[in-house]
Amino acid sequence: MGVPYKLQRKKNPQKPSEPGKWYAVPKTGKAIKEKVMTRMATEDTTMADFELSAAAKLIGKFIHNQTVQGRKVHIPGLGSFRVSFGSEGVEDITKFNTDMIRNVKIVFLMDSDLRASILKDLSFENAGVDDEGVQYASLENYKEVKGLTASGGGSTTTPGEDDGEGSMG
Repeated sequence: MGVPYKLQRKKNPQKPSEPGKWYAVPKTGKAIKEKVMTRMATEDTTMADFELSAAAKLIGKFIHNQTVQGRKVHIPGLGSFRVSFGSEGVEDITKFNTDMIRNVKIVFLMDSDLRASILKDLSFENAGVDDEGVQYASLENYKEVKGLTASGGGSTTTPGEDDGEGSMG
């Protein structure tokens, strides 16, 4: 099974009279509940699911305590967390105050090995089409409803299927 995506038509705001183009957008499902996640993650290990749950909560608390002190936190095999922000500029240093700090974010940078392994194993699966507020279960369903056929003028047969035009060989 691959990562599900939907096709969605999006208009260019600078060209509102044009019909728009189709884009793949991720169809994100609900997050797995903690108890299910810990059971799945500890399957075939000697660790109990409640131990993983407790460890995850401790790591979360550690990340919180360190980032509020301005420290970067690296969790081996997972990645790094840090605080990032911008601020307004001042010509006179004595006029600066912390109210000028804005756009505060917590940045997570995934471990490069984890990222590479995920990207290597990714595949994608069409999970429907959204068009003008209507959701179609599949691209095939959308084509059928809209009366669209395969484009390109080529044969629509699958390999090994006879298209009725036998070859002269």
